[in-house]
Amino acid sequence: MRSFIVEKKHKIGDIKYDHFGTQVTNTKTEYCCRGLIVTSCFLFVCASAVICVALYQHGMWGNSDISDISGSLRSTVAERVISCYYNMPSEHATDELMPSGINPNLCTHINLAFAQVVSNEIRLEPHQYRTITEMVKLKHTNPDLKILVSVGGAGTDKGFPDMVLNHKSRKTFIKSVKYLLRNHSLDGIDLDWEFPALHNALGGGRERQHFSQLLREIRMEYIREKRDYILTVAAAAPQAIVDVSYDVDQLNLYVDYVNIMTYDFHSFTKYTPFTGLNSPLYQRSTEQLYLATLNINYTIHLYLDKGLDRNKIIVGVPTYGHTFSLVNVDNHQVNSPASGFGSLGSLGFINFPDVCAFVTNTENVTITRDNEAKVSYLYKNKEWVSYEDPQSVMEKAKFIIENKLGGAMIYSLNADDYKGECRGALARAGVAGFPLAKIVSKTLKSHISSSEQNMSLVQRRGD
Repeated sequence: MRSFIVEKKHKIGDIKYDHFGTQVTNTKTEYCCRGLIVTSCFLFVCASAVICVALYQHGMWGNSDISDISGSLRSTVAERVISCYYNMPSEHATDELMPSGINPNLCTHINLAFAQVVSNEIRLEPHQYRTITEMVKLKHTNPDLKILVSVGGAGTDKGFPDMVLNHKSRKTFIKSVKYLLRNHSLDGIDLDWEFPALHNALGGGRERQHFSQLLREIRMEYIREKRDYILTVAAAAPQAIVDVSYDVDQLNLYVDYVNIMTYDFHSFTKYTPFTGLNSPLYQRSTEQLYLATLNINYTIHLYLDKGLDRNKIIVGVPTYGHTFSLVNVDNHQVNSPASGFGSLGSLGFINFPDVCAFVTNTENVTITRDNEAKVSYLYKNKEWVSYEDPQSVMEKAKFIIENKLGGAMIYSLNADDYKGECRGALARAGVAGFPLAKIVSKTLKSHISSSEQNMSLVQRRGD
């Protein structure tokens, strides 16, 4: 589910930290190695032929049945979507998030991750079907909850290209979709192909066209079945991928929502050996050229400029962070040279509870709030971590409200503090268990409630 232009991996209120005894710096950071960064990123992006060429004109089908299709979509948002990804536990899990630990009222949609495409069909492991059964039971408590299966994920590009290649293989896939949804009481599917046409320089335009055709055929099958099934797509954030992978007008026509992966803007790779913010809301004033595009605000307006309906835009909110190992402990700003992943977490990824534990149990950790990007990072010695906290996720929720977007996508429930163990500087009073997801959910839902009250007031005055 993670999108990163360089390399994929396998995978609130204001908070005042000073009275917790943790050092806080609110000053702007300096821009380090600007020329190196811009050059490295730009050359890497332009080295790929698929990034640097225009591939294909929009609108490959006629409009003979567009009205029928459009009428079947959720064109307005009565309440904002809170779409939560849940990584299904392994077969013999003992210390993972289980279905019984999920609050049925926390999310409006839960995407079960991940099924794969094998031999042109959806493929799940036997133990995953048991998880699906348990997740569907949550609807007994909240009948409005929607349970979807997400197909794909990072590093799973192999099955999609062959499946979308022709009508016969797509038909086989759609048949397996129908069987899965019918027989397991599911509400729809989420397609997380990372990424259409990106690795196919010669036939990229055709592959993108085939993906759009798949979306159309799934939607038409939903209509023929007379089922109110949901179709969503997990889409990339970097413009270099967006321009190559998606026909936005086709997304508008055939999908209910687009879960935009507005995270992994920066992580350590051999191409980007410097610190960076995982999910900045806005551009930092020192960022120019390509770096100036790596933020949520730019990405969302990119999709809007391409014509994506605001109601379909679901903004990704991560519950995990990225770790880095500093080259020089005295050079600890954003974009400082890094030698690799940090020692915290795993392979550069760190869950929110682990960030919280590090801050709580370690002395002299410096927490810095970047007031431009609206996110925080921390450092001690060589450890440098970009992460989300209660304040940053609330800022993202407010951004969704201010821009009248469709909702938020939480990635993932598993990386949030689902056990409610966070204490100290990063804890939020009165919020235990899934604190980041709860803050996003509460912020969006409270705004809907307030809007409904105002509308009711206007209607009464007009009577």
